[in-house]
Amino acid sequence: MTPEKNIHFKKDWFTLIELLIGITLSAILMTSIIVFVSSSLGSNMTTKKMLGEGNKNDIFEQQLTGVLGNISESGIYATGSDFTGGYLTGIFLATDWPNPPITFLGLQTQTGYCDSYSGTESETGTIMKLVLRQFAVPQEQNNATGYILSSSENTVFSETNRIIGTGHRGNTLTNSGIDTELSSPSALISFGNHLYIADTMNDRVLSYDIPSGSITKLLGRENGIRKPTSLYFSGNTLLIASSGNGKIYGLQDGDWDGSVFSSTFQVAKNFSADTLKFTFSGIPSIVSPTMFGNFTFSGINQTSDDVVSMGTNLQYTLSWGAQSFSTGSIYKFTINNISPLPTTFGNHIVQVDFYNGSTLQYSDNFHHYVKWEGSLEGAAGNILKVISEGIPYPHNITESNNWNENIDWNTVLWQNPSENGMLSSFPVQDLNFEKTGNILTIKYHEYRYYDCLLGKHQVEEKIKKVLFP
Repeated sequence: MTPEKNIHFKKDWFTLIELLIGITLSAILMTSIIVFVSSSLGSNMTTKKMLGEGNKNDIFEQQLTGVLGNISESGIYATGSDFTGGYLTGIFLATDWPNPPITFLGLQTQTGYCDSYSGTESETGTIMKLVLRQFAVPQEQNNATGYILSSSENTVFSETNRIIGTGHRGNTLTNSGIDTELSSPSALISFGNHLYIADTMNDRVLSYDIPSGSITKLLGRENGIRKPTSLYFSGNTLLIASSGNGKIYGLQDGDWDGSVFSSTFQVAKNFSADTLKFTFSGIPSIVSPTMFGNFTFSGINQTSDDVVSMGTNLQYTLSWGAQSFSTGSIYKFTINNISPLPTTFGNHIVQVDFYNGSTLQYSDNFHHYVKWEGSLEGAAGNILKVISEGIPYPHNITESNNWNENIDWNTVLWQNPSENGMLSSFPVQDLNFEKTGNILTIKYHEYRYYDCLLGKHQVEEKIKKVLFP
C-alpha cells in the first residue's frame, strides 16, 4: 500500500471510530437525559401526590379538631373494640352544636393499599385509617296518632299533608308551622290541641297549635335543652330526654278544667307532712270546696276524717297524722268545685306548702295552668325541673320513670349511612384513649410514608387533649 493510500485509510478508519464513539456518547447522553427527565417527572408526581395527601389529611385534622372542640358535658358515651363494619376500636363522644350529638372516632381497616406516594394503591394488603363518623339520633319516636314524623325529611305530616317543616333542614322559626324549618326531629307527641316536637339538632322543643297551625318554641338551649330525643307526658308533666347533656327534664303543668284542678308531680327531697296549703294566684280567697269528697290525693293515706278548710289558702289536713313524701314517688291531687274562679286570663300559679305541725317542710310552685286549658303554653308560669341527670345517653321515654339509658353502638354504626363519615388520608399504626380527671388524651401514630413492598415506613406521633366542660 502506497503511503498516500495508507494515509487515506487511516483517516477513514479514525473517522469511523470517531463516529462510533460519537453515537455511543450520544446514546449514553440520551439515556441519561431520559433517566433524569423520568426521575424528575417521577419526583414531581411523588411530590404532588405527597402534597395532595397532606392537604386531604389537613382537612381531616381540621374536622377532628373542630369536633373535639365541641365535646358536651356528658363527654364519653362508650369505648370498645370489635365493632361492626371493620372497626377495630373506637370511642363514642357526646358532641355539642354544631355537630350531631354522637361522634365516633375509631380505626377502620382498609385493603388494597400499599404506598400513597408511588401509586401502588392497588397492591394487596391491609392498613388502618382513622375514621370520624357523626350521627343524629338512633331512632324516631311518634306518640301522636294520625301524624307522621319524618326525621330525614325534617317534616311532620297529617296523613299526606305536610303541616310542620319546609322539607329542608334549617332552624328558621316562624309563626306558621309549615314555614318553620326543622333539623332531624326525632320525637312527636300530642297533648290536647297541641303537638310537641323534639327538634333535635336545633336543641329545642316546639309546640304546634293544631287548630290554628301556629308554632312556638317551648324550650331551647337557654333552658338547658341539648339534643332532645324523646318526649313523654306523665300526667300533666312533659318529660324531655335531653340526650346532649344526659338529663331528663320535667316541664310541669296543672290541668284546669272548669272548676277542677289536678296535677301529677314529684318532690325534690324526702320529708313528712300532715298539712297541705294551696295558694291560687288570681283567687284572693277560696270559698269552696269544703267537703272531703272534693279533694283526692293519691300516694298518701286518706280517710273520711281529713279536714278541708277554705280561706286565703285552701288547707287540707291529714287526720291520720304526718305522711312521708319521698323523691322518686309519684303523687297526684285533684281539687273539685273550686270557687271562685280566676277572673283574669293568662298564667296562674298554684303554690303548695307542706307543713308538719306549724313547721314548713317543703314548698313548691311548679303547678301551673293557663285558665281552662292545660296546654303548657305560657312559659313564664311553667317550671322546668331536672328529674334525673348523669345519664350516658337518655332516650325513648316510655313511662314516668322509665327511659332507655343504653344503646347498642354496633347497631348505631350499622344503621347510620357510612357517607356520614370521613377517613384520614394517611394510614395509622394505632389509636389509644386515656381519661384522667376531666382531660381526655387521644394518641395515635401516623404513617407519613408507608411502603409495604420495601417495609420502609415513616411514623409521626399525634397527641390531642380534650378538656371536658
